[in-house]
Amino acid sequence: MSAPDIRSGGFAWPPVVTVYSHDQAREAAAAALRHGTGLTLLSADSAADAVGVGWMATLGRLIREEFPTLTVYTILDCGAAGGRAMAALRAEIDAIVFTGGEKSTLALADQADDLGKGLLPERPESLDFLTLPDDPERCNIAISEWFELTP
Repeated sequence: MSAPDIRSGGFAWPPVVTVYSHDQAREAAAAALRHGTGLTLLSADSAADAVGVGWMATLGRLIREEFPTLTVYTILDCGAAGGRAMAALRAEIDAIVFTGGEKSTLALADQADDLGKGLLPERPESLDFLTLPDDPERCNIAISEWFELTP
């Protein structure tokens, strides 16, 4: 069986969750398993400059090791940082969000295509862990609802 083509516009990402820590990613992975879906981990807005490329690559690797039966994708938001975006494409990251200029986007698109990576012009809709309720029960309900509503 071949890997899905995440470069195509028709690729449907599994439920996308914006996470800020390993614990949040672990919680999202457990929820994905409970709901029988895959998981897409999305970084914070323009996180490539703040946390670096290695952080997202490591987070994805750790979650894949901890949840070996779960299909996990990672997307790093690079904002308009072309150099970080190029580095992210060469790392163990499945896709990037890049909002820079047209010339940079075209160069990155060629690189992404060559490497079989996704290049997104905007952040996909996601469940953002920063917006979840503080109450653990309400938080769990919100997470479950996201996984139930997201194809």
